[in-house]
Amino acid sequence: MARPDGVFFAIKLPYSSGVFDGWGMRLFSFGIAVAVLLGCSNNTPVEPDPVPEPAPEVSRRALLPSFDEVVPEPALRGLILRVEATAPTLGYGRAALLPVGDGQPDADGIVTYQLRALAPPTPGTVGPASARRLIAATFVSDARLDDIRGFRVISQTREIVLRR
Repeated sequence: MARPDGVFFAIKLPYSSGVFDGWGMRLFSFGIAVAVLLGCSNNTPVEPDPVPEPAPEVSRRALLPSFDEVVPEPALRGLILRVEATAPTLGYGRAALLPVGDGQPDADGIVTYQLRALAPPTPGTVGPASARRLIAATFVSDARLDDIRGFRVISQTREIVLRR
């Protein structure tokens, strides 16, 4: 049923003159357009391309020839085992202490770690020792320290055992 002024429907908006006109009509039209466009969109999920899994880093990391220093440092709720080494050439990086045997202590209660780093793709120059300096560390919690009597750190030419 039409009103006498020719408006077929009226919506009372706050701060409007009482009929659906002016900004109210523009907002209403915009809302209808958005609803129509959203309804027309294709919301089909796209499966991402499978990413090939990289080779395990353990196989890519080379056992360093030697290390300079092994220091157990106290930490909050545990211990940090820090190893400093000098790489043979420039380009070595991401040094890490990787546990041997899942990090479980052997029969004597010694946990063994290997000092490994990513080797450069091509042999680099020797360069200064300060530029070849590597530091690797690992945290051992107090809960694990209860079962551990010492640590063994292995490189290609050197091995050291620290006992508690």
